[in-house]
Amino acid sequence: MATKSFLSPDDLVEARSRLKPPARVPDGDERAGVDMGAGDFSRWLGERLLARLSCHPEWLAAQPVILGSWARGELSPKSDIDLLFCGPEEVVRKLVGDFTLEGLKIRYRVPEDPEDWTKGVEPFDIVALFSAVPLTPEVKDKLEEQIEKLRERGKSFRRELLRAMRLERRARSERFDSITNFLEPNMKFGPGGLRDLEQALIARRLFPERFGDAEHAFRVLEYYKNFFLLIRGKLHLSDGGSDVL
Repeated sequence: MATKSFLSPDDLVEARSRLKPPARVPDGDERAGVDMGAGDFSRWLGERLLARLSCHPEWLAAQPVILGSWARGELSPKSDIDLLFCGPEEVVRKLVGDFTLEGLKIRYRVPEDPEDWTKGVEPFDIVALFSAVPLTPEVKDKLEEQIEKLRERGKSFRRELLRAMRLERRARSERFDSITNFLEPNMKFGPGGLRDLEQALIARRLFPERFGDAEHAFRVLEYYKNFFLLIRGKLHLSDGGSDVL
């Protein structure tokens, strides 16, 4: 079943007019700097989503941190809304409950340990902290402190994260290794899709010393990620509205 969009009906109409095909057909030459339009579209979506969320009187009191595709500038009309809240739990429960009543589904978490945001968290969510966007000065300081602690944990911790991502990728590949995925590829979770591209980019972030001479390769990955995001945006605005091509 397709996930309901966070956009209003009027916003959906405007979104369809905003997401245009690129001015030049992508031809695989990342050096040409073809703008697929996915970045500008994601920023517009983020502005619409933030305007809706910030109308709630308890929004800033919940001390929100943006995670996931929204934080990376890769939001699509039916993306998951990933948030971390550092505010009082009763405030967070009311906020999320009110949004749920509105039909807005938020995927959120509150740190299990305020001193260590990695406790009880999957590796992909730990890495997400590096691209997280804090929305209040207070939570900005908290996030910077957590990122510094992550950097201090050394190479062995980074290896653990990479190993866990490899296991996740292997399990996902087995799940999508079928004729169905060849006929109707999943743009996000299928082999070679957005999740795989993002994990490759995360590997570079975890081990920059290992990829000093791979600038061209990562430009190619960014190029195709942008192209895939354009397609995903179009899919989300279609009648089916899913990640399946």
